Amino acid sequence: MAYWGKNSSPASKSTGKRPIVPSQEKTGGLPKTATVRGLIKQSIPNPKENEFYELEMAEVISIFLDEDELPELEDGSDKDWKKFGNIIARKVNSERDEKPETLTPIRPLDPFKYSYPLRGEYVIVVTYNGEQFYINNVNFFGDPNNSVSPGGSGAQDEDSVDEFFIYEHFEIDQDIRRLWPYQGDNIIQGRWGNSIRLGSHIIPGSHGDDTEKPDSPNILLRAGQLVDASKFGKNGVVQNLKDTEKKPVEEDINSDGSSIWMTTDQSVKLDIKNTNALSHDYMTSLQSDDQPKNGGKQIVINSDRITFNSKEGKILGFSHDGIGFSTQKSFSVDADDGMKMNSGGATSMDMVPGGISLITPGNSRLDLGGGGEEGGADKIYLSSECPSFLSLDDKAHLESCDGAIVHLDDCAGMKDNQGSFLRIGGKALGITGYVKERDDMGQQHLVYGEALTDILDELITSILNITAIPTGAGPSGPISATPSFADFESIRAKLCDLLMKPE
Repeated sequence: MAYWGKNSSPASKSTGKRPIVPSQEKTGGLPKTATVRGLIKQSIPNPKENEFYELEMAEVISIFLDEDELPELEDGSDKDWKKFGNIIARKVNSERDEKPETLTPIRPLDPFKYSYPLRGEYVIVVTYNGEQFYINNVNFFGDPNNSVSPGGSGAQDEDSVDEFFIYEHFEIDQDIRRLWPYQGDNIIQGRWGNSIRLGSHIIPGSHGDDTEKPDSPNILLRAGQLVDASKFGKNGVVQNLKDTEKKPVEEDINSDGSSIWMTTDQSVKLDIKNTNALSHDYMTSLQSDDQPKNGGKQIVINSDRITFNSKEGKILGFSHDGIGFSTQKSFSVDADDGMKMNSGGATSMDMVPGGISLITPGNSRLDLGGGGEEGGADKIYLSSECPSFLSLDDKAHLESCDGAIVHLDDCAGMKDNQGSFLRIGGKALGITGYVKERDDMGQQHLVYGEALTDILDELITSILNITAIPTGAGPSGPISATPSFADFESIRAKLCDLLMKPE
């Protein structure tokens, strides 16, 4: 493609004068030969006034992407960084067989979008204002990975021939395919299976969704073409691409390396069987197991690791219909300045309003709040499978305001770090205690302190009222009817009431 245009170089500007026809020829008659020649010359473009623009294909000989390869400034003070990203390219026609050292660097035409070619690929070169620029790579093979075909611009020296298809870092990968295009798509593709699709969901069957949506814009980003195909049973898809030369490939939210899908009305078939918790009752009851496959406006991010980091500000999250997390491993929070949680919504499975519930795999449970009814006081529930223990170290303590109550279910207990314990319920029933290294006493019931005092007082009073002790030979003192044996039997019968256990 070529065309003539006005030369923009100031040195090429003409004086603006036109050939003068001799005055004697203006009155009529045939013009002289010199006059005809002048008129013909006037109609021919003046090379000094006009410039020939040509788009010509050129083979890339080298590209400046390394500081060591950059040429020096004329004064030798530094590298010429203006030439970073420039190429040395030899035009296929006008510079055929030219020696590379005679060629000048060519810069990209577009200052906002750069697509750097490989050695052995071809670009289009154009000259404006006396300077050469390069634009699009020439798509020889319909392959986004490379269009390398060295030698098309003429003779190559032996060193260059030895370096054909050899690069310091880049490796040619014929398995990388262009994206499968759909009507109206705008697609940007890299060489390594990375792409951005500005498209829609107007074609039934695209990306596994059989529906057809006339107004459904989407933006699909991916990095890593089918690198996890074996994990999701997609080896057949990979093999089909290997067996079918140049067949395009479609994005896969599961099998691609990392993906961000922004959709407005499209079912996204995200596979979560290996990431969703085996027991996700909360997700089921509170978030209804809502998944990307349900469609609607959504952003789906999928990768092996997702990191959010705020260097100085905050990370905030808001949701109209709740926030749910599910994992087959642990969930942890580290907060140097403490963690605060304010919950006023439903938390427990029976939908008791308010509070926070924590449940362990062993069915131990901590419920904070959730017990208040009609504006009443919140309650705290701590429970676990029998036997239950509350273990405190030598510096731990429990502190409460006046009137606080600690409620323990059957077989609950408190145990110190020495092995002594206080237990409520269990096989022995009631309240029992054990002191370490007192195996002779075993597990003993606790007694009522005031009741013990009353019985001892009654016993001592009865003893003090004894005025005579009956013997085989008769009374040893004055005969008295009180206390009788029945009185002592009555006192002894009360001893069982001292133990802190059910009747």
